[in-house]
Amino acid sequence: MYFYDKLKDMRKLKGFTIRELADRSGVSAAYISQLENGNRGIPSPEVLMKLSEGLNTSYSELMDIAGYLESSPSTENFQSNPVNLRRFLRENELMFDGVLLTADDKEWVERMLTVLFWKERQSARSDTQ
Repeated sequence: MYFYDKLKDMRKLKGFTIRELADRSGVSAAYISQLENGNRGIPSPEVLMKLSEGLNTSYSELMDIAGYLESSPSTENFQSNPVNLRRFLRENELMFDGVLLTADDKEWVERMLTVLFWKERQSARSDTQ
């Protein structure tokens, strides 16, 4: 599958129109359309950074799809190592829809995840009883 197919699939999977991705990333809708139609070559790493922010996906994933990174066994193994989400929230600068999260924002996200997973555990327990 070519870069432009993968980019279009990623955008559609996220539920964004070309215009929405343009607004979220700062990359023009015309340029995104040309990329998705295969009328443009692989974008620069700078454009890929903007697109990754607009798509809420990892920059390295787009760099890999675009062919800038070589896939290696260590890269593939990295995905299988679980990340402690609570620690990740606390120890990293995070953005959502282009807005930097404050400590209070991250605390609320952590609380919401706690509630979500608590409910999941409770329903799983009731299913086994």
